Amino acid sequence: MGAEPAHGPSPDFRARLREEILAAQVTGPDLEPDTGRRRRRPPLLVRLRPGALIVALTAVMVVTGVQTYASVPGDNLYPIKRAAEATVLSLTTDDIERAQRELTAAHSRATEAAALLGYPDSRRERLIGPTLDEMTSTTRSALSALGHVKRQGTHAPALKRFTKEQRDVVEPMIPQLGGDDRMKASAYLDMIEDMTP
Repeated sequence: MGAEPAHGPSPDFRARLREEILAAQVTGPDLEPDTGRRRRRPPLLVRLRPGALIVALTAVMVVTGVQTYASVPGDNLYPIKRAAEATVLSLTTDDIERAQRELTAAHSRATEAAALLGYPDSRRERLIGPTLDEMTSTTRSALSALGHVKRQGTHAPALKRFTKEQRDVVEPMIPQLGGDDRMKASAYLDMIEDMTP
């Protein structure tokens, strides 16, 4: 490293180093510096693996979402469905929109109660009563909220449609229900007929 020629790299070393550096610049990034051979591309399956994983995860999420939406009381995914409904309701700030979402939830309870009729008797007896109770309380809350809104005429067609849909679901269930549940369903039909315009 000093000023004397004996202290620096030899001229042969410098020449070889210069040749290697120039060769590395000429070969570019696709060539390996040691051998000058092209690097092999990974196999097709290895390159497709991340995309396939994303597609598979998306499919699992879609299937789980559909199963959650179709779940009924007693199913493993049902609490997730109810939590999603509660979240949507809590994020709603407009009274009319909240009431409409409550009516949608009440219709879901009606269809769930109808689906529970196909379950074994022990499970049906345990789950239908609370489902009918939730349907009634959600409907009462929605109709009460709509009753407080000053624009009375604007939601009348939606209420009539809701009443018809609920009647179409609940009425056929009544003959298949037991004593208390039959009375709850009949009282519910009377309530929606009285409270809707």
